[in-house]
Amino acid sequence: MNEKQKKYLFDLLEVASPSGYEAPAQAITRAFLKGTCDEISGDVNGNLIAYKKGSGKYKIMIVGHADEIGFIINYIDESGYIYVKTLGGFDVNLLPGLRVDIHHEGKIIRGIIGKKPIHMMRGSDDTPKLKIEDLWIDIGAKDKADALNKVAIGDIITYSSHIEYLNDDLIVSKATDNKVGVYVAAAVMHELAKKKIKANYYAVASVGEETTMKGARTSAFRIEPDIAIAVDVTFTSDIPGADKRIYGEVSLGKGPTLSLGAALHPAINNKLIELAKKHDIPVQIEIAPSGTGTDADAIHASRTGTATAVLGIPNRYMHSPNEVVSIGDLDKAVALLTEFVKSVDDKLVLVR
Repeated sequence: MNEKQKKYLFDLLEVASPSGYEAPAQAITRAFLKGTCDEISGDVNGNLIAYKKGSGKYKIMIVGHADEIGFIINYIDESGYIYVKTLGGFDVNLLPGLRVDIHHEGKIIRGIIGKKPIHMMRGSDDTPKLKIEDLWIDIGAKDKADALNKVAIGDIITYSSHIEYLNDDLIVSKATDNKVGVYVAAAVMHELAKKKIKANYYAVASVGEETTMKGARTSAFRIEPDIAIAVDVTFTSDIPGADKRIYGEVSLGKGPTLSLGAALHPAINNKLIELAKKHDIPVQIEIAPSGTGTDADAIHASRTGTATAVLGIPNRYMHSPNEVVSIGDLDKAVALLTEFVKSVDDKLVLVR
């Protein structure tokens, strides 16, 4: 990863783009892709689609979703405490005590997620399973009127988190899910910028994956890809207590994962495995028996069907303010997918 790529990735990770509010992230990707392809366009849903023309018939779509999880202000009580709805899935028990950024009219207002202290919870020795309505956000307001001078119903909220290195390879951020997928799709376009290719390549930054899947569904309908590869983060099993009988063996720093399962096309997976071996790119195998939990679920049955694959970026502590990924895994994903796009010609047989 060169310095330009790293700056793009870090800018993308830092910017707030919760599900349904992805425009700031899309602007960063549009700027990074300028001059690398034949066309960059958006749509009514907020998807960003970059296109490089090939000489052949096949269309390849590589997609990562630009949205991250977040919150939206739902209610402010008379004491000035803020209550929210979620944009995406959360482990609510993880949230108390965290700092958050409330985005209001171009400014960031600091908030602290609060709950009733454990000392006030009587009648049970068990830690209760919290619901989002059990929590509030404290912005230091004196009352409701004071709070409404600082924030508004409908303001979006994201984790307050900064990118840090844990070592020379591992980075921690609030939003690797799934800005890293967008990064990979865009970086592949950069790698192909001055190369002639046979397949037509579409790099897509989709929207709404954490809530509605609308971005993948509508962009696939528009592009009509023959082949689609969703790049998304995946859980690791290299942590204490992970049951590898359930989750398989997935580690940081050992390359991207390739999912095998009913929704995924064997010819695409076989070609990716063949290219990984040929170019000495390590790949881990992951099993997805039915759905994949990625944009691929909205794409594989689009129109008359799409030959679909999922490339995963191992991610520790997903949907937390401290998601951890390997820079090396990202580089390997870019290398493998670049070779894949370069290798596809009209001789590839997809019918089975």
